[in-house]
Amino acid sequence: MNQPKAIEQLIEVLDTGFDEPAKTINVLASYLLDDHIVPEHEVSIIDRIHELFAEVAIVSGFDGAEEWKSDVQASSGMAISVNEAARCLLDYRRTGQFFRGFHRAILAAKERFPGETIEILYAGCGPYAPFFTLIAPLFTPSEVQFTLIEINEDSLAIARMLVREMGLGGYLSDSHQADATLIKVPSADRYHVLFTETMDTALEREPMVSILLNLLPQLRKDVLLVPRNVTVEGVFFREKDLSNGMDGLWDLDNKDEGHSLGIVMDLDEALTTYLSLPSVPDDDIFHELQLEMPDPSWREYFALFTTVEIWDGVFLYKNESDITDLRVRKLDDLPACDYINFEYALTDEPMLWFGVS
Repeated sequence: MNQPKAIEQLIEVLDTGFDEPAKTINVLASYLLDDHIVPEHEVSIIDRIHELFAEVAIVSGFDGAEEWKSDVQASSGMAISVNEAARCLLDYRRTGQFFRGFHRAILAAKERFPGETIEILYAGCGPYAPFFTLIAPLFTPSEVQFTLIEINEDSLAIARMLVREMGLGGYLSDSHQADATLIKVPSADRYHVLFTETMDTALEREPMVSILLNLLPQLRKDVLLVPRNVTVEGVFFREKDLSNGMDGLWDLDNKDEGHSLGIVMDLDEALTTYLSLPSVPDDDIFHELQLEMPDPSWREYFALFTTVEIWDGVFLYKNESDITDLRVRKLDDLPACDYINFEYALTDEPMLWFGVS
């Protein structure tokens, strides 16, 4: 597409739109497929889509019923509230990268399963179900079908209404109001793609790990998982290398100034290991690791860098999104130690904990 012409059309759509909000949303979403989209345009597009979703679904993420503000406890991890889920759309880089990566994954599924309607299981859709409502119109109902799972009754009711109002019912195979960490999925072996973005930085708080542990064993072994992987890297920093103390860590373009321990949690590897165990551990430990501590001169700050590989060549890196925010601890009064120990347990509030020994 000719870039000046494309921008001219984009501005026209942003300013005037179409008679039907669904058509405006579809046109705007198509511009997000551009891997080289200017960030300012991406923000403007997503802001406008959010406005239109809020008008149709009657939820913006910033107001509404009191019950829309409450998280829901899953068997392990918290499912975010209606409002917070709606606001997630405004995590601009996250929305754009997941949109582009998911689109690539669907194209990959069409190549892997030629001639088949691609069945997609979408766990934790929230009130906008954005990676259904934005992506489905890029295909035909004979190409893709979606099944939604959402634990929050209000979120699912709004999502169903939004699907209906946008005329996307032909793409919706089924929907379940259920805890995705526990649900037994009917006809689970029919799904080609599992999509879930139920995560926070360093895989803390939200139930993505437990969702995958529940759903993956039910699905076909060659199911495509989106995102493809999440990794967490551990890096130590010295005060003298940071121009502005802890705040300076958010300004780093790379990790050259630090001492990296390497990847301290690789979700894909951890899932493979855990699912191969003959029985579930009594202590619910999903992942643990022990590494040698660096020289004491490095033991002043410790940071966790989260990277999300959505699909081939489509990543979210440190501080590009709320789900890849830096996690930093100032190591005051650290005792004498030789090792740093990591543990991720499937508790009510999962988190990658670390301590020293």
